[in-house]
Amino acid sequence: MNKNVVVVVEKLNKSYGKRHILKDVSFEVNKNEIVGFIGPNGAGKSTTMKCLCNLVIPESGHIEICGVDVQKEKEKALAQQASLIESPGLYQDMTGRQNIHLIAKMRNISKTRVEEIEEFTQLGQKLDIKVSQYSMGMKQRLGLAIALLSKPKFLILDEPTNGLDPGGIIGLRNTLEQLIEKEDISILFSSHQLGEVEKLADRIICINNGKIIETPKAIEERFSYILQLSSVEKAKPFVESVADPEKVEYISDSVKIAFKDQDSLSELLCKLIKNDILVLDIHRAEMDIESVYKEVYGEEND
Repeated sequence: MNKNVVVVVEKLNKSYGKRHILKDVSFEVNKNEIVGFIGPNGAGKSTTMKCLCNLVIPESGHIEICGVDVQKEKEKALAQQASLIESPGLYQDMTGRQNIHLIAKMRNISKTRVEEIEEFTQLGQKLDIKVSQYSMGMKQRLGLAIALLSKPKFLILDEPTNGLDPGGIIGLRNTLEQLIEKEDISILFSSHQLGEVEKLADRIICINNGKIIETPKAIEERFSYILQLSSVEKAKPFVESVADPEKVEYISDSVKIAFKDQDSLSELLCKLIKNDILVLDIHRAEMDIESVYKEVYGEEND
């Protein structure tokens, strides 16, 4: 397993009776990556996530988390990940702090880590009131904090924006961005809030009728950048050494490139600098994810 790949999912299949829920589902999640998992209701998002958490057992297929096989070494694999599937499982008659301390004691978490997590919640004195009095956003933040107690390398969030007001959604977005920076973690999340997927995700995986579907051109442009260069002609061989020529568009003194990943962009910039080609301007090409969703799933699934 590539050391930059945190999760490998290969050919998952799951049926309930005659209904085939997952059909050869395969994908990877890379280190320090936020991946958006999108699809209409009933597409297979939640079932896939429950397979990753070992809450649902697939009939066939293979899952690795941090190089550990979930089926063969379940406890070791699941120790590397945490999840929030549906509503956070919190004790409503206990305070937020009591919830944290109870789970920390069960998992033998250090006092230092507990203090870090209490600070992470940003709930302050509200940690000492009963969870039953919390807003949905506060419960979400507390549940997320508890999930992070064991310092997981992989976090699964199923519809994390459900029930949140606009302020709660902004807070969640900021929290996830901080997690990538501070906790050295990778995140897979599903959401119907397409605007949030666009703002949060480094990459998008699409599922429909239990199948991962080919990434359309509009989603590939998630990694499209426009570079204004001192010499487009001189840059051509370097551009086409890191990107598929069919995904390169030359426009006057600029070039639009659909990169396969962020590393390809970095590689190109290094080559341009070494060969004295000035990058006068660089910006990401625009992408409207709602248009992407309609392209993939059709108007009826909007």
